Amino acid sequence: MFHIQSDWKAEFVGMHITKAQEKQIQKEMHEAGFHEFAGSEETWPSLFLSSQEWKNSPYHAAVSLDLIKDDCFSFETVKTAGRELFNADAIIKDPNRELNDSMVLRAMDRNFDAIYLYQDDEDWMVDAPSEAATNDAPASKAHGKVLTFGLGIGYFIFMAMRNPAVKEITVVESSAEVIAMFERFLYPQFPHDIPVHFIHGDAFDYFNEDFISGFDYVYTDIWKSSADGLAIMERLLHQYVPPYEKADFWIEDSCEEIMWTLIFLYFEAIAHNRKPEVNPLYEKEMQKICMYFDRIDEVIDDPSRIQFYMYDTDTIRHILAL
Repeated sequence: MFHIQSDWKAEFVGMHITKAQEKQIQKEMHEAGFHEFAGSEETWPSLFLSSQEWKNSPYHAAVSLDLIKDDCFSFETVKTAGRELFNADAIIKDPNRELNDSMVLRAMDRNFDAIYLYQDDEDWMVDAPSEAATNDAPASKAHGKVLTFGLGIGYFIFMAMRNPAVKEITVVESSAEVIAMFERFLYPQFPHDIPVHFIHGDAFDYFNEDFISGFDYVYTDIWKSSADGLAIMERLLHQYVPPYEKADFWIEDSCEEIMWTLIFLYFEAIAHNRKPEVNPLYEKEMQKICMYFDRIDEVIDDPSRIQFYMYDTDTIRHILAL
């Protein structure tokens, strides 16, 4: 409960840092409970990301986004301030499973050029280190016949194609304009060692057992952030809950973080023989949690069992599917 009520970690977001300040800020993050800084100082990661390494990463070394020029899409190179802490990855679950979850905060080591992409003059995507970090793990996990919902600038596809375990990739994308732009400007810059198939269609028309069962690995990335991700994931899971080991969702932990707290509050209410009290914004999620656990006949006498239910992703997927 103390961790639920404490939000000082957020105060580090946007903080300006220098190399001279880095050690002091790391110590402050250690005191604030960031898990990356829980051990001895020798194990603490640097707070800086190399702008040069970002510029020379495999995707950026091969693909030039500034080649995109058509009636629907445009790009803008924006000078972006370095040395400011930003959320660089998905949320990190508390290893003690006590709701002391952490952000991964990093700063670029100098000012850098960020590329903002626009579709019909509306903000569509930004090419940023956080986008890469959150797609690298699924790309390395992909194998066999891969299905991905959402195309974007093809970062996941590019990195998955570098994975020798991947044999074939199928992409379902709702925007014909995105597919046309990608095939004209970006795909020619990609390696062509394995076949890539494009399907123009709505993810909700294809997210079902009959279609998904034909693939070995499924990755879904069709939301802008954790703010809209949970609701969209919920709609997909209403249709079908794929095997846990076979499917991943972009920034799933960040989207589902609120569920860890709600499940705790459900058990906390049961322990005190009362109804769970929750912010009205999350009433629907709490109703699902109650529905899911009310049908389980189990006596819990070990806190670790509660913590398992709080943090088990497969359990949460089945709760959201109700």
